[in-house]
Amino acid sequence: MKKLLLTLLLISNATFATEALTSSEKGEVELLLAEAASKLLYLERDCNQPIDTAKFKELAQLKAFSEGYMTIEGISWDRVKRKAHQGYGALKIEAPMGQLCQQYQADIKGNYRFLKETG
Repeated sequence: MKKLLLTLLLISNATFATEALTSSEKGEVELLLAEAASKLLYLERDCNQPIDTAKFKELAQLKAFSEGYMTIEGISWDRVKRKAHQGYGALKIEAPMGQLCQQYQADIKGNYRFLKETG
């Protein structure tokens, strides 16, 4: 199933590679990815759930595609990273003792059912 999804993603990216994001779409995608990344930071730092940062970009592409964006080309990963750390700070204030661990783990399992269990 994972190979099928990745194959379909690659085919769709090749098909729509010429369809670039507008400036406003880049901002929307960056916010979307930063929100997801802030939750992953929370899981990693507060829930002892290690995240493979190399895999994040692959998952980011799937996340954007599932939200209707055909590409993530041209987004600023620095802005995503900065916004993700700001979002993590807000999550840490909201739930400083790991109260959101189960919710975010369930969210990831619900959104990315094909992922292998870790730990």
